[in-house]
Parts: sequence; C-alpha cells; structure tokens
Amino acid sequence: MEALSVKEIAEAVGGKILNGDENTKITSVGTNSKNAELGSLFVPIVGERVDAHDFIQDAFANGATACFTSRHTNVDREDKVYIKVEDTLRALQALGTFYRSRFNIPVIGITGSVGKTTTKEMVAAALATKYNVLKTEGNMNSQVGLPLMMLRINSQHDIAVIEMGMSEAGEMEKLAAIAKPEAAIMTNIGVSHIAQLKTRENIRKEKLNIINCFQKSSVLFINGNDDLLSELYKDNNNHLSDLDICEKTREKYLAAKVTAFGTEEFCDYRAEKIQTVNGETHFILRKKQSTNLGMDGDGEEIVLRVLGLHNVFNALAAIAVAEQYNIPVTTAKAGLYDYQPIAMRGQIKEVNQVKIIDDSYNASPDSMKSGVHVLLELDGVKRRIAVLADVWELGELSRQLHYDVGVYIADQKIDEVITIGKDAYHIAQAIRDKKADIITQTFFNNQEVITYLAEHLKAGDGILIKGSRGMKTDEIVKAISEETK
Repeated sequence: MEALSVKEIAEAVGGKILNGDENTKITSVGTNSKNAELGSLFVPIVGERVDAHDFIQDAFANGATACFTSRHTNVDREDKVYIKVEDTLRALQALGTFYRSRFNIPVIGITGSVGKTTTKEMVAAALATKYNVLKTEGNMNSQVGLPLMMLRINSQHDIAVIEMGMSEAGEMEKLAAIAKPEAAIMTNIGVSHIAQLKTRENIRKEKLNIINCFQKSSVLFINGNDDLLSELYKDNNNHLSDLDICEKTREKYLAAKVTAFGTEEFCDYRAEKIQTVNGETHFILRKKQSTNLGMDGDGEEIVLRVLGLHNVFNALAAIAVAEQYNIPVTTAKAGLYDYQPIAMRGQIKEVNQVKIIDDSYNASPDSMKSGVHVLLELDGVKRRIAVLADVWELGELSRQLHYDVGVYIADQKIDEVITIGKDAYHIAQAIRDKKADIITQTFFNNQEVITYLAEHLKAGDGILIKGSRGMKTDEIVKAISEETK
C-alpha cells in the first residue's frame, strides 16, 4: 500500500476523526489485531459471534497507528488515531474502492463455483511473462478480503488478477464496485452455496454481476463446457431474453465481448487431443481465426505439469486472457509450464512410493469429481484410493449431491473409497447401491481414517484427499506423509 493520510482516509469513507493528527500517514490496513504494525490502520469487523472492537487496544499494543470505530464517541488517548464510521465493514469497502481508483491498471476478476484459485494462479503465471502482476493472496476474495487486496496495489503493478467469491445474493455487485474489473473469467456454475441461492440459475445470475462495472472494451471469458455458461455465448443461438439476468448486468453484457474456452466446437480457444504423458498434460490449442473462417491451422501444443481436464480449462482461460493483453501463446505457454499447484490445492507429492494428491483445502461435488479424474490419471499406481469428507453449505440438497458423487465414482476405475462424515457417507452408499467393484469404508472423524490408513497404505498406492475446509482433511495429509516416510 502507498501511504494515505488520515485525513484522506476519513474523507474517503465519510468518517470523522475523533482523535489524532489528520496528517498521520497510514501504510497498511488490516483486520487482524495480531498482525498490526507501525503505520497500520486496524479495522474491527463486527461478526455474528465476535465484535473486533474488543481488540482495538491489542492492535495498538502490537503497533497499530489508527483504527476505525463504530463504537466510540469520545477517546482519551492522544497518541493514537480513531476514525468514527457508521459501519466498519462498509468503511473498509469504501476505502478499498477509493484506493483502487487511484491506479489506472487493468483488473481481471475471476469467479466460479470451483477453480477460482487455480485459474487465478495460471492467469497470473501467463501474464507474469510480461507484466508485474498483483494476484489474490490466500482466501482474500470476500467482502472483507477483496478490499484488503485492493489496498495492496502499488505503482509498480501493471495488472491485477483478483478472485471474487460470493455466497449470497447481492454480494458480487458489491465486489465488482470495489475492484472494477475490466475483464472477467467465469469458470463454471456448480452447486457451491446452493443452500443460500437455491438454484444454479440463481448462482449464475449472481456471479454474472461481476461485469457490472464493465466498459465498452471489456471482455467476459466463459467456460464453454459449462451448460449454463454456454448459454451466455452470443454466437450460440441462445436468446438472452430467456435468461434471468439483472437489468444492469444485461446492459453491460450486451456491450461486452464474450470469449469462450473449452473443448466444444464453438469455443474461441479450444483444446484438442488431450493426453497424459509421463505425469504431464499435453493438448493442442486451436483458436478461431479473426476472419471467422474456422479454426487456425495445426494449432499449438501446450504442456502442463499438472493433471486433470479442469486444469486444461484453466490453462485455456489463461492463454485467452494473455492474448487479450498482447502476450503471444508461445510466451504464455512457457509461463504455464512453470506453474505448480499451491499448498492443499491439488499438489501431488510422493512419500515412500505412495503418491498423495493433497486437495484438502476445500471441496464441492464438482471439484470432488475433478479430483477423482486426477487420481485416475496418476501413472505408476497399483491402487487408487479416494478419501472424501463432507462438503458443506449444500443445504437440503446435501444428501442427494453427495450421493451423485458416489454414482459418478461407481463408473470409474477406483479401487477404494473412504468417506468421512454423515453426508459423505452417501457417497459410499451410492457406490454400494450401484454394486460397483469398489471397496468402501465409512468413518466419522479424521483420526479413525488416519489409523486405518496407517495399517492399509502400501507402496504403489495413489491417494486423493479432499473435503470442505471445516473437515480439516489436511490433518490426514500430514499424518500419512509422516507415517509413510
């Protein structure tokens, strides 16, 4: 963050300085009192269970220079800055919006039910071959995290690649107003957060609000293999009037360019001849010619050091964005080849001849299927074992959606499926109902699974570990990594 004065901050958020010097410079903003430092502004978020106003003094003790407050009216301390606001979260968002507007750099927004982080990493890898890229860190893609990411822009950045997540109606519109993306990628429309939004169509409607700040030259990149996103492709003979879209979004959509990526015939960026070779994914990239006379000639071979069809889609999106920002495919693909998954998001490690797919960060029914696909592509494996824990936030559809994952797995060449939790139990039940030749084990806590695997894992096994973040399946990854050393 580049320094702002307390006066500038107060004016940006419509706040009142209760205490301190208005000329004091602020060089960072945070919501965790433990990470406060000299020159930082502490923003106490009021949550359902915790009101972080209780930690203002802790933040100051750790070095913070200033804070927002919606609680205080009078302040005794002369050495610290207090800025009175009506709502600390809205003030943070207003500050992020103000600060982002100071930088004339393109922001590429990424949304989707699954795959946002991997897509973000691949897009950043392709763009980094030419530009200094700011990209979302960790899970900073929410109403709190996104404005904090905007506050990390500086004059050295050429472009930003920003995840934009949502879980309820109205949220994406707020995020779009803060980040103001000039291009956006929609990875897919799945069932994550369906408990709140009820239908996939409602999820699409909400996510499409990512384009609400588009300009005339803006581009929307969509996954052409997704049934609901393919309906947004303008050359696909679909009638926009039949789609449930916000009126503001409709206006922006009609003015935008829509580019599709995937394996379908109509896609502008299409992958063909996808194959796994020595633990790498190879495919031929074909592009539509600008003359609309069909696809280009022989295409370009792309090689990724990751497995799974979902990663092919992610790479296609990255290449499409890179070309939009004047990076040729030959350059972008070199950046993609250097890409490696980040921790707990599809990392493949080998410990004592056991291959472990650590996809423990989070899960949805769709990403579980993608994880199983990666497990199937592991080479040099004698047994393929999937450890799958509960997927959260599926509401009344949870049992059926878990069961559907089991139906999918029943048709795959998997040797054993281990489930954890009362909802994941239905994955195993579906496999049994389908009478698939797959061993199933059901457990209800991680320690039971750790004990079971300690006795049954052996050299030559390949194992996928995946579940919602709250299921803490990374505990299993850690345990078996240590056990098999």
